[in-house]
Amino acid sequence: MWSVFLFARRFACAYMYAWLCMGFILLCCLLMAPGRALAAEGRASFASLLAGGLSPVGLGGYNSTPARYAIPSYGVSYYWLDDVAESSWNLSLEFGSDAYRVSAFVDYETMDSLYRNLYSEISYAKTWPHFALGMSYGLGLEWIPGDALWARHRFKWAGTFNWRQVYLAGMLGGFTDEGILPAVGVHWISDEAVSAFAEYDFDYLYAGASFRWKFVELSSSYRFPDFAVALQISFRGAHCGASYARGFKHNSIGWNSVQVTRWLKK
Repeated sequence: MWSVFLFARRFACAYMYAWLCMGFILLCCLLMAPGRALAAEGRASFASLLAGGLSPVGLGGYNSTPARYAIPSYGVSYYWLDDVAESSWNLSLEFGSDAYRVSAFVDYETMDSLYRNLYSEISYAKTWPHFALGMSYGLGLEWIPGDALWARHRFKWAGTFNWRQVYLAGMLGGFTDEGILPAVGVHWISDEAVSAFAEYDFDYLYAGASFRWKFVELSSSYRFPDFAVALQISFRGAHCGASYARGFKHNSIGWNSVQVTRWLKK
């Protein structure tokens, strides 16, 4: 009887070990598949550092420019603050071709049981080899559970000019009850392992860089003044990618995010 028990235990251990090995091999195959990783920007309203909102490529977010080049894809992300019951779920998608880009973005933000915000945005861009023009319309529905509900409207107008690996971008945007907010920036995206950006929204200067190695990408970005920093690690396979990011600043609440993206064929 004891020998039967030992045999069953060894068999179960061997079975579990085999499944773990198979899972590890499949994961490695996925991650080592060819493909270029692209840093994901912060998509929540309280997380805007990562790749820069004026990046010429990437899924849309709360602070992103509509003047982008299409890379058909969709993604889901989740953001949360340290020690505070505030979080944000985001869904982004885009499609298009060399001539145009259409994208949509939805953000659902909660703060304890006190506040809710559902923001939806749709964007269109007309693109040429060296130039892109885009426009967005966003609708924000904000409410206090069991109490008031109000709506806000937001517009963005943007342009991007590129020459070789350098992209110059500008954007005007804002809610109709707040006025227009400008932003300008420059992005450098190489075919090798490094990319960098600098952006200015006339309040803060944002700068960052990304370093790619095979299926892994490390990104960092910084804000001046009122210094803040965001760090991200990303993994990409042939069609899917995942990332984790953290942002923080001195004497303030930090934020975290996880993102999953799937790329489609044009």
